Amino acid sequence: MKVPRPARRLTADLIVAKAMSHLEICRQLSNPVFGQILKALMAEYQFNSLVFHEDLLSARDLGGKEVTFTRAERSLLSTFMAHPQRLLTRNTLLDAISGVGSDSSDRNVDFLINRLRAKLGDPARSPRFIATRYGEGYVWVAEASEPADTLVVVGPVHGLARAGRFAELAEALPGELMRELDAAVSPGEAVRLDERFSPKSPTKTRFSLEVSVFPTDAALQCALVLRQMPGGDVVGMSRIALRQAGEVGGLVAGVVQQFRSLIWHRQALGMMDAPAAATPPLYVAMHEAGRLLTVDTRSWLEGLEQVRASLAANPDDPVVRLMWGLSLYVQAIMGTDGQSSPGAARNAIEDEIEAVALSALPAVADNPMLKLSVAKLLLFVARGHTAMAERLAEEAFEASTAFAASFAILGQARLMRGRLAEGIDLLERAAEMAEHGTEFWTYTLVVLCGGKLAAEDRAGLRATLQQLHEASPQTLITVAPFCVPADEPLSPPGQAFISSLGPAGATRTLEYIFMTSVRQYEDPRHQANVVRAVAQRLKQVYGPDVVPPRIRALLEPAAGG
Repeated sequence: MKVPRPARRLTADLIVAKAMSHLEICRQLSNPVFGQILKALMAEYQFNSLVFHEDLLSARDLGGKEVTFTRAERSLLSTFMAHPQRLLTRNTLLDAISGVGSDSSDRNVDFLINRLRAKLGDPARSPRFIATRYGEGYVWVAEASEPADTLVVVGPVHGLARAGRFAELAEALPGELMRELDAAVSPGEAVRLDERFSPKSPTKTRFSLEVSVFPTDAALQCALVLRQMPGGDVVGMSRIALRQAGEVGGLVAGVVQQFRSLIWHRQALGMMDAPAAATPPLYVAMHEAGRLLTVDTRSWLEGLEQVRASLAANPDDPVVRLMWGLSLYVQAIMGTDGQSSPGAARNAIEDEIEAVALSALPAVADNPMLKLSVAKLLLFVARGHTAMAERLAEEAFEASTAFAASFAILGQARLMRGRLAEGIDLLERAAEMAEHGTEFWTYTLVVLCGGKLAAEDRAGLRATLQQLHEASPQTLITVAPFCVPADEPLSPPGQAFISSLGPAGATRTLEYIFMTSVRQYEDPRHQANVVRAVAQRLKQVYGPDVVPPRIRALLEPAAGG
């Protein structure tokens, strides 16, 4: 059973204030009984994969391994946590360690930082906790997290004491539900059993599965109610009748698959009617819902399967049809096996995407989030609908509280229309509002990289790539090789990726970039700017023949002019 350790989210100032107050109490109270009581009362705070005691005396990883900190290290930690995401000079940190006016050398700070990094498992080249700003100082880049500790709680459970001759079946049912749910969701999500669960319990959970049983002459009747938390809104209900032990597994498996689908739909559509400022667009919400139920590499396919089933049951539902269009958009990019679809198949998919988007227009007039989804699809197919997509995004922004999603789609439309400065500004606003490090935030910055390539803004591009790298080091491989100009060095992982493609892979990569990023720009000069860096780099490695003719035609006039 996958149960992450609980952690609390507080502001950095409160963490430090509470930690210092407990340290002061501990200094004043020598009675061991008081010490034990205080230890039991102390809260824990999680940064990345480490859970810190409130007194900062120690921390443990999610596997239970514990590290302890010296007094100087605790002083550093408390200072960093009080000033997250802010540059702290060596002198500032030295004052925190040794007191203002100390004669200690600031080299002591570097020594302590290196020792602290070793304990935190924090490599300087890809920091998760402490980032170096060369010649200036250090920045605490970790953010306090408050993960929902459980995706589904099986509970409360009613009627076990009155199950009579079916008592053994009744006792087995909650555990079997927990095991089936645990197997049906992502390995990173937790499912647990709590027969006395209450919506007022301090434990955080997103869904509860309430179980009620009562015996009849022929069978144990079981009522199962899936609720969304907090609030307890009913998401779905099911009723099964158990007669013998051999039936439990099959009946429970069917119910779990039903509830699994309901969880996906509720997570994907839950914010559409009253979105917050940072609510992601629907296509991102569908992806994030898929990540709850499967490993990351299959999350898009999870959405495709869920929507296909919904479309079969509700072929005329305009929202389901629009979700199908978004699923087709993903299929055009990813294919059904993680590879983009070949040309003829992709054209057929894009025909259907265009038809779905245009046919959805009357039905989405009153829902800004769905209107943004239509705009997204029209931008992607690049079939002369960019001006209409821009209008839809403008209308959605005027009518919606989902500012980040509106800015992201409208920003893309402005880029495509050639209004690069406006598009970049809107995308930067979207990234500022989106939750840092989420799929939506990352995707917005990737689109922003394309806009800065189109604008030939090298300095801005470097800054955006640095943001991506600090939050997600793997972007050195997944994004940077396509953006860094050919006359600038790539990181070793990025260079290794380019070297692994081979001539055929290099050509496919350029075709893919054209399909997903280049063709949407209306101005050929902007198209050339977006693809030039990666085309030049691949041509240097594999020769000119790897560049497809339509990309060569874009670049040659620019080179000759």
